Amino acid sequence: MPKFFAFLGFWIGRFSDEEKRPYVHVLKFGSEESMKVWLEPEVEVEYIHGINSSTANKILSEIRSRRNECLDQWYACERKSR
Repeated sequence: MPKFFAFLGFWIGRFSDEEKRPYVHVLKFGSEESMKVWLEPEVEVEYIHGINSSTANKILSEIRSRRNECLDQWYACERKSR
């Protein structure tokens, strides 16, 4: 499970080979709080569980600002898995 970055106590990264379309999972380990966010074609929420809207919006804003970094790491993981 490659970690791309941490923000507000959340782990943001991906699970290997889960999807072909780039995404990030947002998790707080030991908690039910989670999100899945697509990175392409635009940043878009797949789901949110247990995260209040204020925190979810802050996380989305951070993901949007770091989208290119996330995509670079996503594709680096793809190259390593081949």
